Amino acid sequence: MSAHAIKEVDASLQVGGPAISPGSDEFLARFADFVAERSLPIDFVSRHAYTSGPAQHVPFGVHQTLAPASKLLEQFATPRRQLAGGPLEGLPVHITEFNSSYRPDNPVHDTAFHAAYLAPVLAAGGDLVDSFSWTFSDMFEEQGIPTSIFHGGFGLLTHRQIKKPTYHLYAFMARMGEQVLARGEDHLVTRDGDGRVTVLAWAPADVTGATPVDGHTVRLSIPVREAASVFELRSSVSEEKGNAWAAWRELGRPSSPRPRELDVLREAAEPVRSHRGLPVEDGRVDLDLRLDRHEATLVELTPVVDRTPPWWDDRRLLGLGEESR
Repeated sequence: MSAHAIKEVDASLQVGGPAISPGSDEFLARFADFVAERSLPIDFVSRHAYTSGPAQHVPFGVHQTLAPASKLLEQFATPRRQLAGGPLEGLPVHITEFNSSYRPDNPVHDTAFHAAYLAPVLAAGGDLVDSFSWTFSDMFEEQGIPTSIFHGGFGLLTHRQIKKPTYHLYAFMARMGEQVLARGEDHLVTRDGDGRVTVLAWAPADVTGATPVDGHTVRLSIPVREAASVFELRSSVSEEKGNAWAAWRELGRPSSPRPRELDVLREAAEPVRSHRGLPVEDGRVDLDLRLDRHEATLVELTPVVDRTPPWWDDRRLLGLGEESR
């Protein structure tokens, strides 16, 4: 058996499977029985998760219907539920492929919609499995060599290193704290060891084709450690913010952008950032977030230690105040 052969080479190498695709869940129990009957040295269980329907072919790509993102989380939860009470109960579970579409030529992967769609999955998926991952870049030729810089590839980056909105969703998650304070259908709130509170919020991503929501509002009351105020730094991607795919579309969809066009796309790909100070009242900050269409936003709230010199006066910035003495 392959598992035994691998362990004979190096017992620390991790071996697992069966990496089944959606619709093949019945094979997981068979896999568990197969492993138990032969006493195979299996370290983890794996599967794939996608929510897309049949491919509707267009030139150089496909379009597909999507199930709600909650269906991805249901697929994440399936292995532990199916293995409960069996010989593989308690093994780590890894989702070694996941995305909205299983196709590397579906344009939905390049959009702001995709970031908003996957946000609840990234926010809750870690509670269900030990890891979930997929492709980092569009360097992928499963359906042939891509014909355009934006072609619906799986990756978070195009092959010229242009960041997609979903790239920033992952980057936002990486900046969040370890302690979860709150979780809802449109937000996740965390805190790190320094007292910095982070809020990831996202607008609805409706797969039915209904008119997208503009102005989705998330209202939160955030506990803050002792401070009179906090510094709010907000980073956002949406249909109009941090969206290189939208900029590429407005440039006329150049299949091989020229150097200046690449510079424009890289600049357009960066999140829009804003900042302000907010007062802390009774140990809490009231946050009222209005989200644009398909927006994913990260708000970082850092307690402020005021280090302003006692002699400083903003009113004298232009030299129009009282003369120095």
